[in-house]
This record gives sequence, C-alpha cells and structure tokens, in this order.
Amino acid sequence: MTTRTSVELQTVELQTLQLQPLGVESSPTNNSPSVSASARQGPALLVDASIDESPDNNATTALSKSRAVIVNTQLISLQLSTSFCNGIIVVGLPAIASTLNLEANLLLWPTSVFYLTAGSCLILAGSVADVVGTRPMMLAANILLVASALACGLARNGGEIIAFRGLQGVSSAMAVPASVSIISTSVEYGRPRNFGFACLGFSGPLGFLIGLVLGGVLVDSVGWRPAFYLAAASSFLLCAIGFWVLPQRSSVKTQTHN
Repeated sequence: MTTRTSVELQTVELQTLQLQPLGVESSPTNNSPSVSASARQGPALLVDASIDESPDNNATTALSKSRAVIVNTQLISLQLSTSFCNGIIVVGLPAIASTLNLEANLLLWPTSVFYLTAGSCLILAGSVADVVGTRPMMLAANILLVASALACGLARNGGEIIAFRGLQGVSSAMAVPASVSIISTSVEYGRPRNFGFACLGFSGPLGFLIGLVLGGVLVDSVGWRPAFYLAAASSFLLCAIGFWVLPQRSSVKTQTHN
C-alpha cells in the first residue's frame, strides 16, 4: 500500500512539472519574485558605463603626417640643443673655470644649477602651460634658451654663467611638459605618437653625447664661447621654425552621454 501511494505521488509531481510553462522555475511560495529585467540587464549597463568612461583616443585633432614630422623634429631638436649645452659645460668646465676665474667651491654649480632649476620649475611650468597653452609656452622656452645660451657665451665671471645656466634649466622645465602635451594631443594615436615620445626621450642623451664630442672639439680649437654661440644660433633657427609649424591650442572634441 505504501509503495503504491509513493508511485502515485511521483506521477502527480511529473504531471505538475509538465504543465508549468517553459523557462519558469517552480518555487515553494508565490511570494518569491522572479529575476527582474533590470537585474538581467545589470552587466550590460556596467559594460556601457565602462565604455562611456574610457578615453576616446580619436577625440583629439591630429596633424597631417608631414606636419607632424616637422613638429616632432622641432620639439626633439629643442631638447637636443638643451642637452648639447649640458655637454659643453661638462667637457669645457676646466677652460671655463680658468677663463672666468671660477672658485673651487663653485666648480660644480654651472652643471648642477641647471638640474636644480629644471626640477624645481617643472610642475609649475606644466600648470602654466595648461593655462596659457602649449604653443606660447613652447615659444617662450625657445626664446629663453636662445637668450641664456648666448648669455653663457658672453659671461664675464662665474656668477653670471651660473645664473645663465639656471635660466637654461627654467627653459628646459618649460619645454618638457609643453612638448609632451603637443605630441599627445596633436600627433596621430598609435605608432606615430609612440615614435614621437620615443624620439623625445632619446633626444636628451643624444644631445648630451653630441655636446661632449663636438663641444670638446670646439673647446680645443676655437674655445668654449663659440660652442655656446652655436647652441644659441641653432636654438634661434628652431624658434623661427616653431613660430611657423607649432599648432595652436589643441581643440579636443567633447562627447555628451545621455
């Protein structure tokens, strides 16, 4: 009797399951709600939000390939000229100290003051570039580099060359954030932009190397002052090119999301 009753109960349960609509789970009570539409759409909404918050790499206005090459060349050459002056100071320091009667306790200052002012003014220069724009900041850094390099060649004592080398550090601090901003906002995303950043980073060591080699040749042949005159002349040429080729304030296309 007990076996027959259990068989009948199983038969009733199977019939009940067959009568239920497909895709609806049975629940012991009618109060348990099914999965809501908003819960089912939760992952999709999260994915959409992540897409909206991701940066749009094509939002910036990229320059043409030919102009981008010229802009990169101008920015890289400016960094190279700055490092070239550092190489001149290192290799020509004995001759500079002898000519300007530089005291022994000040021998390291023509080299170290550049890095002191460059590091101290870097963040401030980046903030100013965000306000006034990268093009005016870059041109101002170029003009300051021309003036400081020429002044180093005309220095009459140790105090003057230390002060002018400090101004060169300020010009480097002004140029670095502006150069990075111009490449990141005006050069096409991908390989061209990566190549621009790579060349910008490589221009510092390369300029220092050229300054050591060419500066040593100039110091031994015509003196250390013409080496600075050469740096000033090349920086002036780059400044003239910058007035023509540097882009205006980068216009970034904004997108509104509902």
